[in-house]
Amino acid sequence: MMAAFAKANLPIPKLTAIATDGAPAMIGSVNGLVGLCKADQTFPDFWNFHCIIHREQLVSKSLNLNNVMKPVMEIVNYIRTHALNHRQFRNLIAELDQGLPGDLPLHCTVRWLSKSKVFSRFFELLDAVKLFMEEKDKDYPELSDLEWIMDLAFSVDMLCHLDRLNLTLQGKLKMLPDLVQSVFAFVNKLKLFEAHIQKGDLTHFHTLLKASEQVTSAALKKKRDRYATLVANLHESFVTRFCDLQLKRPQITFLVDPFNAETDCLKAPLVTDEAAAELEMIDLCEEDQLKAVLREGTVEFWKNGPSGAGERLSPEWGNGPASQSTTDTHGVADGWLGLSPIDGSVGAHPGGGSPPAF
Repeated sequence: MMAAFAKANLPIPKLTAIATDGAPAMIGSVNGLVGLCKADQTFPDFWNFHCIIHREQLVSKSLNLNNVMKPVMEIVNYIRTHALNHRQFRNLIAELDQGLPGDLPLHCTVRWLSKSKVFSRFFELLDAVKLFMEEKDKDYPELSDLEWIMDLAFSVDMLCHLDRLNLTLQGKLKMLPDLVQSVFAFVNKLKLFEAHIQKGDLTHFHTLLKASEQVTSAALKKKRDRYATLVANLHESFVTRFCDLQLKRPQITFLVDPFNAETDCLKAPLVTDEAAAELEMIDLCEEDQLKAVLREGTVEFWKNGPSGAGERLSPEWGNGPASQSTTDTHGVADGWLGLSPIDGSVGAHPGGGSPPAF
């Protein structure tokens, strides 16, 4: 492992955080990567995080949609995994000639974003699916059950919201503040969704709004109460899963706007001398020229920032690239870079002109 660090030119003394997935081989306190690093005297004190995208996916599973998931997956697999069925289904869609999508996508568990696409397309092709399954003498009463169709519509909308969150957590030059902002913005959106559903406002649930036109007001109210509960439970799961990041918001805020951050926000293991860091924070707040640099972007600011921002707080400014990226989302180097375009992880920077790590 140390040979891999040396080859990647990772300065261990600058390590402030490691992000991993939740596997025991990574987070084990004795034989896991985190445990071995903490036991090694070569490593300084550091934070360890569970990868943000992994956590988001685990939280999304708390949305209990099994009554919808099971029949949808069975029907999709019946159509897509048999060549004859698949061909006949596509021919049926073409014969209906109603401007429908041409096919059902196949769900793949390891591709996180595919579930939303499957559900959305399934709802669009619901009439064609119902007709096809009747022709095949496959009994799925759910396809004619208006309340089940509403559950399907709610699932489509919620999965679309979760997929949009997932996409915002991906991409190049994604720093920890960007990821945390996206997560907690979504947490606040869930509170809004819950309040709107309780009032009967389905503005943010377009598919559910369309499906609700076919049910009675009494049935709709009953379903609204259930959906509000599901959203509330999802909100609670997000809050619980990301409570560690919420506690570190002051430090994360410093990376985005150091001029307005609290002077005492930097604590170990981010800095080795907290008292000196407070004085450096005060000096930094009076650097008017740097305020103009910050307006050009966070990465540019930390790339060209002051050289006296603390030994571990600031690397050697201006001698390296503004960002680097991990290449193995689950390997040894996972989470060592604060700008990780792959998995939304956080960690230390290998020197050069990279931003300070959180």
